[in-house]
Amino acid sequence: MKIISELELKKMIELEKDNLVVRKDISDEKLKRFLSYYEFFTNNVIDLVGKEDKNTILYSKYYWYTKYKKRYFEVYGYDAGIEQEGFKLLEELENELEDGID
Repeated sequence: MKIISELELKKMIELEKDNLVVRKDISDEKLKRFLSYYEFFTNNVIDLVGKEDKNTILYSKYYWYTKYKKRYFEVYGYDAGIEQEGFKLLEELENELEDGID
């Protein structure tokens, strides 16, 4: 399983000319960055499929979500809605991947 690194992701975002939404409601820069990466995958899956392996895209989307979730809990404390979103994402991964989750 391959995960798209932060460096690769920054290049992809620049190439896609994707305008990341500036979140003024989030003051923590790391949290903001992780959320932006997760949202990039969420909003650009169809465009990315031709450039990257589908499994890599889906695993990367989940990876950056878990980084966001962990940082969110560190900054703001536990949130059941954030936790539930992670479970929904796992279900989505399982449904999208032919061989299930590694």
